[in-house]
Amino acid sequence: MEKQIYNDESIAQYLLGSLPEEETERFDELYFVDDEFAERLNAVENDLVDTYVRGELSSQKLERFDAYYLASPKRREKVHVARAFQIHAEKAVAAGHVTFAPGPSQVNATSDNSFPQRRLLWSFFTVPRLALTAAAILGLAGVGWLEFELSRLRSQVDQAQAPRIALEQREKELRELLERQQRASSATEKELERVREEKDRLERQMALERQIAKSQSAPLLANLNIAPHKLAAPTRAAGQVTTISLPHGTDYVVLQVELEPDDYPSYNAALLTQPGKRPAVWKRERLKSRALGESKVIEIIIPASILKSQEYLLAVTGISDGGVAEGERGYLFKVVKQ
Repeated sequence: MEKQIYNDESIAQYLLGSLPEEETERFDELYFVDDEFAERLNAVENDLVDTYVRGELSSQKLERFDAYYLASPKRREKVHVARAFQIHAEKAVAAGHVTFAPGPSQVNATSDNSFPQRRLLWSFFTVPRLALTAAAILGLAGVGWLEFELSRLRSQVDQAQAPRIALEQREKELRELLERQQRASSATEKELERVREEKDRLERQMALERQIAKSQSAPLLANLNIAPHKLAAPTRAAGQVTTISLPHGTDYVVLQVELEPDDYPSYNAALLTQPGKRPAVWKRERLKSRALGESKVIEIIIPASILKSQEYLLAVTGISDGGVAEGERGYLFKVVKQ
């Protein structure tokens, strides 16, 4: 906090506990790092206590003083000392041991023996020597007591702040630990979901293979070893559309698709009647490639019952380690049922 961002009124509000929490914490810190502020705070506090003892506080400040300031035993003791000093001064005035001399503002004023007690300082110019000595001794004792109280209050504040700092550090450590656990939990959930999907895919594949094994006819094997096309504008150049003839009674067609290149851990396949037409006639996910000679292929088993005598586009999409679908390519072929 900059030194200029305070005044006597804000310091008084701080002493009465009327400042917002953020400002109170700033004043707490400033008290220990700024000697000038600490000295000014002590002066404002002494004036506040004197004003209270004289009964001159406003109703709002008086309410805060009684409820907040006097809640501290040390501050109550300070008020008690100030009140005792006030009573002693009043008795000295009543007994005639102290006479008042006018201050500068009263030099040209008419004679008046009833100056306010706040002008007591001017009277020290006419105090008898014995009374002046006693007042000096009392003042020195009061200063020593205030310094002792100030030191003890600072020590108490330091002790009170230490547990708060420790709690804030512990809170930070627990928050970081919780964030790490949440990230680990999220990664575990994603991995669990991937394992479940892979398990479902394998179960479907095994079930399909069992059906193929039980079927009366052997599956028709078709090798799509043509280069893939861009799905937006597939080419129908001569020799690039593979024709598959399906004999009557064929139950399944196994398509062997050569990969160029094989860059992904798994693939998704969708059978379209024409480029871009969705939904797909048929699809499979999480297909794995295998070696076939010097090439890599994926084998796609399609029920013959869903195929008609027409052209199809087999869309194959690579699935990255992070589960992102990318690198889509298409394979044209034509089915002729016999």
